[in-house]
Amino acid sequence: MNKYQRLVCIVALLDLLLMVLFPPFNNIPLARGALNSFDGFYPLLTQLGHKPIHQELLTLQLMFVAANALSAWLLLQQREAHEIPRFRYSRAIGLFTLVNLALICLFPPFEPYPSLLRQAATSGFDSFYFILGDRSQRPIFTPLLYLEVVLVVINALALWLLFNVVQRNEDATRRKIIELAESLDDEALQALGEEMRQKVLAHKARPTLGRGDDRRQAEQTHAGPERRQGDRRQEAE
Repeated sequence: MNKYQRLVCIVALLDLLLMVLFPPFNNIPLARGALNSFDGFYPLLTQLGHKPIHQELLTLQLMFVAANALSAWLLLQQREAHEIPRFRYSRAIGLFTLVNLALICLFPPFEPYPSLLRQAATSGFDSFYFILGDRSQRPIFTPLLYLEVVLVVINALALWLLFNVVQRNEDATRRKIIELAESLDDEALQALGEEMRQKVLAHKARPTLGRGDDRRQAEQTHAGPERRQGDRRQEAE
């Protein structure tokens, strides 16, 4: 796991923690036979046991965050064990943001059918549907849509700031190494290079899970006589 993947995991865990601590709740209707409807997002400790959690909406939120984190993890995967990924993170984060916003706009949250009636006192959330589908005549539940857009933008800005800090630190470290190399003479520079090369080779030689050599292809040598020969077994008897 490289440093960029760790940052993605941290942001994803914070999102999951926020969604678990402030889950969506349903209201409890007073009329008999009425179904529960979406009420809002409340702190978990204050409403747990008083209102039922909207499990479908919470599951969709968690899956959305997990899918984004997994996609970013795969894109930031290293090809080699010690390779540092070089990429234009601003363009990558912008592309991720556009894809998420397009997905949110193509499948926005809609209100239920009773909201079409003028007698409906309040509006609510029904589900996510395709914007050009047969349910496009319903009004869009704008509070939840705004909340989704704000969350995506905040995550994009947070990742951009974190990646920018990491990139600046790497550039500063690289400049210090160049300045140090320019200040040393040839013998000291050669000795320093040899020492760094030995440390890199020693670090690569460490066994890591899933990156070692295939021991099945190595030549196996066994000490002692071959026990599968039948002649020696008969002589021993």
